[in-house]
Amino acid sequence: MKTRSILGLGLVSSLICGAAATADMLGLDYRIAGTNALVEDVTEDNWTVEIYAVLPDGERLDAVAGNSDNNKTVTTSGTFYQNAMGGPTSTSINSAFFPLAPDLEFDSYVTVGALHSDGYPFDNNALLDIGIDWTDFEAGGDVSTANGTWFVTPADPQGQATLFTNQNCEDHYGVLIARLTIIGVGAFDETVYLNGLFQGKDALDNTWQSVADITVGYPTITDCNSNGVDDACDILNGTSYDDNGNGIPDECEFADCNDNGVADEDDIANGTSEDCNENGTPDECEMADGDCNENGILDDCEMFDDCNNNGIPDECEIFNDCNENGVPDECEDYLTDWNNNGVPDICEDLAAYNIETSVGYESLSSANIDADEGDVILVQFSHVNEIDSIVHTKGLDNNCDGQPEPGHQCDGGHLCSCGCINNADLSISLHDGSSFNSLNAVNVGQVRSGTSGTARVTSGDSIEVATALAYRGASLDFSGTTVSILDATLRRDSEMGIDGDAHATGTWTVSAGSVVYADLTIDGELRGTTDLMGDTTVNGEMRATDDILVGSNLTNNGLIAMHRGVLYVFGDLTNNGTILGEVDGGPGVRGGEGGPVAGDGMRVEGNYNVGENASIFLLHENWRLAVGGNFNVSIDDNTRFDMSQATLAIVEGNAKFQQIEVISTDMGAIEDGLNPSTAGAFPLGTLRIESGSRLVELVDFNDNDGDEQEMSEVMYVGTLIVDSGATLNTNGYIIYTSNVDNQGIIIGEDDIIIIDPPVPGDLNGDSVVNIDDLLVVIGANWGPCSGCAGDANGDGVINIDDMLMVISNWTL
Repeated sequence: MKTRSILGLGLVSSLICGAAATADMLGLDYRIAGTNALVEDVTEDNWTVEIYAVLPDGERLDAVAGNSDNNKTVTTSGTFYQNAMGGPTSTSINSAFFPLAPDLEFDSYVTVGALHSDGYPFDNNALLDIGIDWTDFEAGGDVSTANGTWFVTPADPQGQATLFTNQNCEDHYGVLIARLTIIGVGAFDETVYLNGLFQGKDALDNTWQSVADITVGYPTITDCNSNGVDDACDILNGTSYDDNGNGIPDECEFADCNDNGVADEDDIANGTSEDCNENGTPDECEMADGDCNENGILDDCEMFDDCNNNGIPDECEIFNDCNENGVPDECEDYLTDWNNNGVPDICEDLAAYNIETSVGYESLSSANIDADEGDVILVQFSHVNEIDSIVHTKGLDNNCDGQPEPGHQCDGGHLCSCGCINNADLSISLHDGSSFNSLNAVNVGQVRSGTSGTARVTSGDSIEVATALAYRGASLDFSGTTVSILDATLRRDSEMGIDGDAHATGTWTVSAGSVVYADLTIDGELRGTTDLMGDTTVNGEMRATDDILVGSNLTNNGLIAMHRGVLYVFGDLTNNGTILGEVDGGPGVRGGEGGPVAGDGMRVEGNYNVGENASIFLLHENWRLAVGGNFNVSIDDNTRFDMSQATLAIVEGNAKFQQIEVISTDMGAIEDGLNPSTAGAFPLGTLRIESGSRLVELVDFNDNDGDEQEMSEVMYVGTLIVDSGATLNTNGYIIYTSNVDNQGIIIGEDDIIIIDPPVPGDLNGDSVVNIDDLLVVIGANWGPCSGCAGDANGDGVINIDDMLMVISNWTL
């Protein structure tokens, strides 16, 4: 505890002089602003005081002066601290230097209102002085004048009285006039004296003058927490609490709950007492009300079940527990109470409950039989997991209710928060307008639609079904985060809607007129004919026995086999797998027709994008690939591409222009380029630019032949057809073709090069049969010679037959 002497406040007097108003100044006051605050290699005691002129609210101080009648003096019985970077007035105190020279803040100086040169806490510092010799003051001594002043003008805001708190924690209005630091051995025993003539203006703008003085010593304070502030002030301003009202800050008193004469914090620190909950109170002082099970451990410090979160261990409560599992019924959320009688339904053997009739049942079967159209039946999920069939004969709803015990997991790792259905033996037969609903995962064996109308299965989590059946003319809908159906059958004119991430994981058999509304991923096999109204991804196989329509984008990473019909794609087709146009000899849907009919194949309304590892095999002249966007093929091995008999038709789409990738190695105008077995050859049977298509241009974006684009690739086409109204821009790329039927516009006709068929008997390749070819035969080694130039008829033997072959084809 620190104690210092106080010399108190000086007397305040008034002076009436000339026309000046009666003195309005209330006196001088002070507050201690720092104790041993100097830190730059200072070892001597020091303290800092701020002196204020006390004024009524609304008044101001303009000058502190000395004249022949009232000498102005600032003195100390000790030594004033003066910083080398400071000066005698606040205009010399640059706060920007405080980080570099922290002691500058505690320099000794005088002022009017402002603390620093920047005017703080005002916008600027307009302080001036005249007639004062500061030499002794700056050396640590006194300053006195009988003809000088420090002052501001009446227009300067810093002279206005503002609130300050004095050393006794009292709030007054006043103006700061000096900030002084006393330093030296015994500094706390030294005093400061200030007197002078003070002039300002009152609230009515009348000028006043007053004479006042003050003597300040370091005050005697009780400071138990050693913060330099009197304890009474700490309590008054809220820095410290005094709960018992004894005038001593609570932090300076110690608690001794066990009455052993030692502070509780010391008992805890030295191990005399435990404090398991670390609240600063020894455990033995809390045991009476904090150990309900009387095991010698505070309830706060042990792990116990408290399912209702009331802070009382379950073992210390009396509660209902109808299933005798040691857990209060109120805490088991999975225990339903449909009839609100306070008894869990399982304790009354209730498995189902009709909320329309308020009747409970021991089985779902009984509840469904008794139900009327539109009724809603609640059923325990645990009951559903124990039965093998659910049959709806009316349009009703079965809603799974109840929750599993904490931590229960469904197969697949789904955490059940409201009951999982995990019953691979369960068969669900629905009805028009009926539904089966669960807030969480559903895994069942079979789901069947009604024979008409729409039936639904919904889940707030995933749905897994081993077998799904949609009857003819009926709809079966599923809704879940993920819907995986192993095997499915969609009979004629049926529909299946899936809201969620849909997967066909086994075999799906789809019949004419059926529609699937889903963004579907085929991981298994889909076979038949159907409309797929959504984005479709094939990772397994899709085999068409007749038309298949994809209402959005189609991505093939597996196998698409078109046995019959047309594959229509209303969006983009991206092929990273294999597409086959296979010949099915029947019986098939059409019977034994012997293969695809003209126009069978695929129609892509958007872009046809083919990855480098994909395959396209359309091995029949009736196969037709129609593209309404770009034909973009990246296949880099011609053994995985054969459209040498098929037709590529560029049809009207939504694009402003359409592009065809040229994909063959440039071998010149030879018929080998039309042979798909020739290395680097990607021939088309027919390329047709149909009427109504936009501008179609050739491009070479992909390296199909593996030469790293050193030479531009070309196209080999058996027949090139440009319909009336259509435009083909070769864009500088060559099309080698045997036949051209141009009814439209070809930009770059010189890039269309006709492949002439070989001339029989032309052995030297000059397209003329004459004596030069006959000489080739005569000059050859007659007899067996397979592959020799003179073997005109290709029978592996050079003889008179070869001469006759040349003569018979002689060019006239």
